[in-house]
Amino acid sequence: MAEAQAAADLRRKDPVKRAIWIASFVVCVILLWIANLQINIFFDRGHYNNLDSEWNARLVKYGSVTNEHIKTVAIDRKLQQLDRLSTNRFLWAPVLNALQRSMVDQVQVTHLKGDQTYIKEDAHDVGTGSAKKHVPGSVVERISLSIEAKDLNPNDQNYNKFKESLGSFEYFAKRLGRRDGFTMDGILGPLTVDPGDPSKQFVTFTLTSHFPEVRRDE
Repeated sequence: MAEAQAAADLRRKDPVKRAIWIASFVVCVILLWIANLQINIFFDRGHYNNLDSEWNARLVKYGSVTNEHIKTVAIDRKLQQLDRLSTNRFLWAPVLNALQRSMVDQVQVTHLKGDQTYIKEDAHDVGTGSAKKHVPGSVVERISLSIEAKDLNPNDQNYNKFKESLGSFEYFAKRLGRRDGFTMDGILGPLTVDPGDPSKQFVTFTLTSHFPEVRRDE
C-alpha cells in the first residue's frame, strides 16, 4: 500500500513540475525578448540622435544658404534698379544744349533754374472687394525748368518768339510731350531803361516748363 501511495503522489507532482518548467521557460523567453527589445531601442535611439544632430546641422546650413539667397536677390534687385536709373536718369546737359540752340535775337537769359525733386509714395490698396488692387510703393520724379530773360526789343515781342522757339525745338517737344510746353510765368516786367545803353529799353519775363512725372518702382 505504501508503494502504491508513493507512486500516486509522484504522478500528482509531475504535472506541477512540468508546469513550473514551462512557465519558467516562457518567463525566460519573455525576459530575453524584453532585453533584446531594450537593446534595439538603445541602438535605435543612438541612431535617431545621430540623424537628429545631422538634420539640425543641415538645417543651420540651409538657413544660412536661404539668408544668403535672400540677400543676393535683394542685391540683384538694387543693381537692376541702379542700372535702370543710370540708363533712364534725367541729364541736364542736353537741356542746356537745347536751350543755347533755341535762342533768338534780342533775348538775353539772365537766370536759369532747374528743380528736380523725388517724392516717395508708400504702397497702398485701391478699391475694395474683388476689385481691390495693390499698388506697390514708388518714387515720383518731378522736374521743372524756369528761365528768366530780358527782351531787348519788346516792340517785336521777342519773348513770344523765344517761347515758340523753345517749344518747337525737337528736344523740348519730345521730352515735354507737346509743342506748347513753355508757359509765361506771371506777366511781363515793367519797361526798364538798359543801364548799359540808356537809348535802349527792355522788359523782363519768365518762362517755365514742367516735364512729365516719372514713377520708379521701389
